[in-house]
Amino acid sequence: MVPLPSGKLAGISNVRARYHALRLNRLVKSDTSHHDLYGLVDIVVSPDRHKRLPCKPHFLFTGHTLADLHSIRHWSPDDRKVFHDWIRKEPQIREIDQARRRIVSDELPLIEQEYSYPQRLYSTLQKRIACIPMQQASPQQWMKTLLNMRRFGIRDEEITWSGLLAFLNSREDEDSTSISRDELLSHIDFSIIRLSLTNELASGNTCKLEFVEIPTTESLHRLGTLQQITKPSNFCVLRYVDPIHYYKVGYLKNSKSRNCHSSTQQWFVLDTIGNLVGNSHISQCHFPTKEQAFSAASQHALQHIGLPIDYTQCSRYEHKTLCGGSDYREWLLTLPDYPLSHFTSHYYARNLLLHFRTKKRLDSQGRQLLFIEEIQSDWHQSGAMHGYQNRWPGRIPPAPFRKEWVGLALKLILLHTAHQDFDGIAWTRGEVQESHYFKQLNPVKRLYDKEIPRVLQRLCHQWSLKISSTKISTKEPRLHIRRQMDKWLITDETGDFFTRPRYTQQEAMKVMARHCKQIDLEVPALFLTKDVKEQILRDGFPLFGEKTIE
Repeated sequence: MVPLPSGKLAGISNVRARYHALRLNRLVKSDTSHHDLYGLVDIVVSPDRHKRLPCKPHFLFTGHTLADLHSIRHWSPDDRKVFHDWIRKEPQIREIDQARRRIVSDELPLIEQEYSYPQRLYSTLQKRIACIPMQQASPQQWMKTLLNMRRFGIRDEEITWSGLLAFLNSREDEDSTSISRDELLSHIDFSIIRLSLTNELASGNTCKLEFVEIPTTESLHRLGTLQQITKPSNFCVLRYVDPIHYYKVGYLKNSKSRNCHSSTQQWFVLDTIGNLVGNSHISQCHFPTKEQAFSAASQHALQHIGLPIDYTQCSRYEHKTLCGGSDYREWLLTLPDYPLSHFTSHYYARNLLLHFRTKKRLDSQGRQLLFIEEIQSDWHQSGAMHGYQNRWPGRIPPAPFRKEWVGLALKLILLHTAHQDFDGIAWTRGEVQESHYFKQLNPVKRLYDKEIPRVLQRLCHQWSLKISSTKISTKEPRLHIRRQMDKWLITDETGDFFTRPRYTQQEAMKVMARHCKQIDLEVPALFLTKDVKEQILRDGFPLFGEKTIE
């Protein structure tokens, strides 16, 4: 950090480069210029030593990036000049350039879909203080009032993260000993633990044409546009067409061969007016597989007729779900403004507090369910096993919602359920979760069999809702797929069933489904009435704890 003429210490940080790139929908490549990285690098300041935070950060985010340097109003021209000269020195240049490498190496998806559900979580502490009849009090009186609120359901963690204790401690030594209720309310600040809920969307920079197979083959050997790729012994067969944009895909067939799927088969693509689409990789007009031909057609349509890019939900862990269902999603809840940094092995996101994975499913009575495939917090589960450390690099830093991350996930799931008008939510029992790993996991069973029902019962107690059960149609979870190098294989717990690693993830899931018996699986569920869903959307949930304010 560098001392500024105003007395503050300021510096830069690239740890949120990925967050800014997704927020700005900025595609960063290995050749992205140094100056273009300015919008991805944060300006940070040294934390006030008098402000007691629950964590001990090295710095605090200002909310500005280097791109905003000349528009920061509370910085004097002298501050800006000193800081500008400092970031042009070699150590700072290297740190800014690391933002590029951090993003490129993280296989950054082009876009994230962000949800507003976290904004529906309110502070119970703030509502309680607003209802207190006391208009004025000393710092000591307010302190006792806050601590007394713990007896009435206010969580210690909420009081701590609100910043009020630090504010009241700072006012004890001042001459003015009276603080109004409105002043106290104005100092509640949860910005440091602001929550961001997103789905990662993947894109191959291509749109998807909808090809349908032509039921009868059609010879195209008389078309002049195909003469450049045919030989006297070959003729061209049209096999697929996109009925909307009329892209066509076919293959070259040797007239002397009876095997239309020979190893020498070559595929071609025709655009909307019948011109050949070339293979840019080898500067030819044929492709070794039909999948490559489909991809080339889609890429050509993207570039020449302006079809929109096709974004799809990221599906890194879809293979760890029950067969069936639709609309698979991986939900990531992060702390983008948290001053300490933590990274997990499952995702590339910084400060991933928890993630959950869902599908849409119909139960045996035709009711639409938001089905929870998994809820997990790598951060807090690792902290529970190995402990939390504030300042040791590579260690697990402390984080909020240490004992409430399950409830936090379920609140967001219920908000999505109400918003999308599902009939209810359901989830697997612990033994099904264990089957994904082929071993006994008592903490996992406890989470799905006891903790999730307990938290849901508390959240929905005001509406007298009860946990019930229902049945869904799926395949028995006896097989498991896993990755080996760049291919996937299928196996079971005993090793009696085993394949070579030769499939893509989607192919392996289809093979696994073919070898598993169809079953009706009984699962726990919570069904919501129309009135309950309206109340959830209107009132939201408390940020900490399960009790709502009357």
